[in-house]
Amino acid sequence: MIRAFVGAGGKTTLIHEQAARYRAQGKRVFVTTSTHMFIEPDTVLSDDSEVILAQLNRTGYVMAGIPEGEKIRSLSSETYERVCSYADVVLLEADGSSRKPIKFPNSTEPVLYDNVEEIVVVCGLQAIGRPLIEAAHRPEQVKACLGAQDDTIITLEHIAVLLREGYLRPLRKRYKNVSVYAAGGTEAERKQLLALIDEETE
Repeated sequence: MIRAFVGAGGKTTLIHEQAARYRAQGKRVFVTTSTHMFIEPDTVLSDDSEVILAQLNRTGYVMAGIPEGEKIRSLSSETYERVCSYADVVLLEADGSSRKPIKFPNSTEPVLYDNVEEIVVVCGLQAIGRPLIEAAHRPEQVKACLGAQDDTIITLEHIAVLLREGYLRPLRKRYKNVSVYAAGGTEAERKQLLALIDEETE
């Protein structure tokens, strides 16, 4: 299973939560990025598939990428595909948001590989109640999508629009055979958010 995480506000946290759950089930888990992720203590900083697979075989888990400052960037396609073939679960961070809770993607985002089977759209509900200019990555695109201003206070309805127009509709149109769904927040918040999205996409 190859699952990509896109959007803003909590992708890395959700990836590690899911990695821990799959590891507890005895799955072999590979975490990487098609863009950038911050380096963590156990990250394998290499594009050598043999080095990455050695870690995966030893512990059942590997997070890997090519070092670039305090982050890792995407592996070569050959290395990525080879490690994917040995992992039970691949969790791919495929979008950037500069640690902001909401965003609207530009024309090159997200960065998705052909083998992705699921796309999880993540949003940071901690944006609610904050001015747009403080909460948004790519604020000009966010303002254009919402018809809003820098000082617009973000609501759950705003987040539903960003998810629907920035991610869910275009990704479902482009990747017809891939499951695309939203995640983030508490169970109650997710239900409310999904209800807003469903009302306006049916």
